[in-house]
Amino acid sequence: MTDQLKKAPSAISYFADNPISTASEDLLQRSKFVERIVREIDMIDASQGYVMAVMGQWGSGKTSVLNLVKERLSNSGTILVEYNPWLLSGVEELVDGLFREINAKLNKKGVKYRAAIDRIIDYGEMLTPLTSVPVVGAWANGVLMPFQVMAKHRNLRTTSVVEQKEQVAEALANIDSSIVVIVDDIDRLDKVEVREIFKLVRLTANFPNVIYLLSFDRIRVENALTEDGVPGRAYLEKIVQNGLELPMIPRKVLTREVAQALDSALEQVNVRLDREVWDNTLLNIVVPAIKNMRDVRRLAMAVRSTAVALTDSVEVSDIIALESMRLFLPDAFWYLVAYQLPEGNSKINADEIRSKDEKEINISQALSNVPQDEAIIDAFLRITLPTSSYYDPGMFSADIGRPDEYLRKRRVAYSEVRKVYLEQLLPDQLIAFANAERIYQLTDDSAALAHELNAIADDELEDIISDLGRFAGKYSKVGVVNVIVAILGVMTRLPRHDDRSVCMPGVRYNVNYVINEILEQYRRNGGAVEAAVNAIIPQLQSLSARLELILLVGHLPDVGRRLVSSSYAQQLQEQYEQDAAAMPIEQLVHEDKPLRVLIAPVYWGNRIAQTIDATAPLSIHYAVFKSAVSENRRQAFGSATVHRTPVLAWGELCGVYSDESTIAQVYKRMCDDPAPDSAELLELIKKYLDGWRPKNVIEMLNDTE
Repeated sequence: MTDQLKKAPSAISYFADNPISTASEDLLQRSKFVERIVREIDMIDASQGYVMAVMGQWGSGKTSVLNLVKERLSNSGTILVEYNPWLLSGVEELVDGLFREINAKLNKKGVKYRAAIDRIIDYGEMLTPLTSVPVVGAWANGVLMPFQVMAKHRNLRTTSVVEQKEQVAEALANIDSSIVVIVDDIDRLDKVEVREIFKLVRLTANFPNVIYLLSFDRIRVENALTEDGVPGRAYLEKIVQNGLELPMIPRKVLTREVAQALDSALEQVNVRLDREVWDNTLLNIVVPAIKNMRDVRRLAMAVRSTAVALTDSVEVSDIIALESMRLFLPDAFWYLVAYQLPEGNSKINADEIRSKDEKEINISQALSNVPQDEAIIDAFLRITLPTSSYYDPGMFSADIGRPDEYLRKRRVAYSEVRKVYLEQLLPDQLIAFANAERIYQLTDDSAALAHELNAIADDELEDIISDLGRFAGKYSKVGVVNVIVAILGVMTRLPRHDDRSVCMPGVRYNVNYVINEILEQYRRNGGAVEAAVNAIIPQLQSLSARLELILLVGHLPDVGRRLVSSSYAQQLQEQYEQDAAAMPIEQLVHEDKPLRVLIAPVYWGNRIAQTIDATAPLSIHYAVFKSAVSENRRQAFGSATVHRTPVLAWGELCGVYSDESTIAQVYKRMCDDPAPDSAELLELIKKYLDGWRPKNVIEMLNDTE
């Protein structure tokens, strides 16, 4: 982990949903509650029987508390009878099971309990339907044969149930120990079985020296006991003399256990952790959403599984927040995250910030569909998804306009990162960013940087270069120079996108935008742009690359970003013009845009750097003419179809070749010795030589073909 959650040894396993069995495992500070139960058992007058209950939701630790009570009572002389009705099925087994457990414990105490055993056997058989008599015979340890049991059952008919109960009470009154009958998992039974268990308890609750310690979820049991308009609570209050609600886990204890469980879950997983985000997530989202240790275990297992699948592609604090919402507030999760959360990566303008009233309306609308804890949802939107339209960060919030930072930190506030979590598949954009991030870390080493970029496939370069711009402001002085040299060095490898619409910017524009962002942020941070340019230019391998930089940083209309002084820009232009004029004509074949290299001085009001004679090598002519090809694009509003017309920079070609007659000579040489894949180029040149010219903008708009 980037920053490990605070870790401390724990006696429990966070990945096994098992109750604790000894006081040494008690990490939830339940010892005082256990002591309260044991003390009451010791102090109560059980001459008329007694019924206690430990009540709590599923997973709250009721069984663990009962285990601690049993541990305390095991050496006290108390006769402990453990009865778990969930392991039985049907009314008959429930009756049989209860009395069998009581008899088994008394049997172990020896002969002095024989009378009580016999009376309990008889009473149990009296309560059990005739159809279950062969099963009931097990109470007598198999001594009685079926026909004997039948005979005994006939004899029992002569004695009333009341008389049998009085005989049991008399026998139990002579016992010198209390019998504590612990009945767990009542809330796991169906409604009929719950009612039968409480009937049994009611029928035996006033036996002397018998103390029932029941365990159940009060709401579930009350619902099961509600019948014919009689509320289950009233029925329960008649049977249970003292119902104890399991105390809530102290917040500091729960916080500690959650942190340790998650640390254990992520111990072997490579994750990234933003400490500030994590602290706010833990205290405001995770802990309030968790109710018990079962929730802790569920969350730990879910987080581990998701983190393993995503490695370090998503900030782990966001994973934990999302998994908490998914597990404990599922309606809110699906409504806010998976289904209706708008995209929110663009920078927020102050004019677009919603008022507090509008925010509250949006939150209210969300909560009307998701009736969950508003405080948790609000914290979730504020901490995890501040780009949501349901959350207004406020005009002066640091969260405004931070899409790049969200992406760098792998925060799900960035939609593509959120997509990774939801789909658990890396989209192309995030893969490109991961590659860019790796390259960014190499920018202080020019050789390593060049090697890494050379290993990138051509069709991946544009996205990676675009993502390098997201680190603007973070490059070192050396890194600024190295990364711009590297970007300009691979521009010739960038593919053309013929499928782009009319309005989509070209590849060259995107690359220039990235370089501008890097230099602009460098300047804002106090860097000397002119010094950086001085360091960059000698390392550039082509005049094409140099020209891109000069046009970008200078003061020329429409293209210059004025990142340097006008006098320095003029010096760059003059030096370029001199070098272009002195360039061996053969070098043109190695330039990205040879025609552009030659006519560049025209941009700043000077003449073409060099002209080309018709007798120059054909390779030069082909390079120049290919660089003169572009296309006019036309796209009707609302249509996806882009109409393309190939065109030549004919005026610029006439300038470089002096006139059309020279171009005609070159064309004849090219036809005599055509280069591979040159047929379309030659056809286009002939169209121009024959007088064809592309339509102007007005003609294109009026063209209905």
